[in-house]
Amino acid sequence: MKRAILLGSLVLILGLASSSASADTIFSLNDEGCTTGCNVLPAGTVTLQQNGTNDVLVTVLLDPAYSFRDGNNTHWAFGFTLANGLPTATIAPGTLINGYGQSFSFLGAGNYNDPPLGSFQYAFDCTTCSAGGNAGTTTQKLSFDLVSTGLTEASFISNGNYYFGVDVVGLTQGAGLGLTGNVGATGPGTPGGDVDTRTATAPEPSTLMLFGTGVTALGGLIRRRMAA
Repeated sequence: MKRAILLGSLVLILGLASSSASADTIFSLNDEGCTTGCNVLPAGTVTLQQNGTNDVLVTVLLDPAYSFRDGNNTHWAFGFTLANGLPTATIAPGTLINGYGQSFSFLGAGNYNDPPLGSFQYAFDCTTCSAGGNAGTTTQKLSFDLVSTGLTEASFISNGNYYFGVDVVGLTQGAGLGLTGNVGATGPGTPGGDVDTRTATAPEPSTLMLFGTGVTALGGLIRRRMAA
């Protein structure tokens, strides 16, 4: 009986370690639709992190060569599309839309065009971010908690060409200083032929260390019990 309990405990530790490992999904903003070329690529990343049932934390982080742009209601700071059949997505109550203090607004479901990347189902606007010529405030991070029934990292899909669209203004000569345009994460059928730019991150070192310590201790206990 004691042996069965000890073996059951080992299985439980294995399960807990597996569930605590990081499984973030990372998209690379590796394609540009800027009129004069956004030559610093990838222009940033979009990271999806499952944050509980029906809840995904989304973080958009731009390369220092770019800032989110104030698109003046003709382009959108960030656009994305969700799988068909999901109820309306909302921002979790009390969540901090982190744009280093900038005024990002979640616009809800609609049809938001970011040429030449196509249209997205949901979008964010930023009225205080940089505009053409670097007016406004330099902003390179947007983070928000999205909630919808059945929402997972896999719910974020391509609009037919791109997984995401980000309207940017260049902050360096290499990125087109003061010039604007859209960058995106490519999907099937886009230039470059990237089928999917998502990659899973490895478990954190602290998680692996904790797991190893627990297994070692329990293994020693099992050996002592079995020898007794």
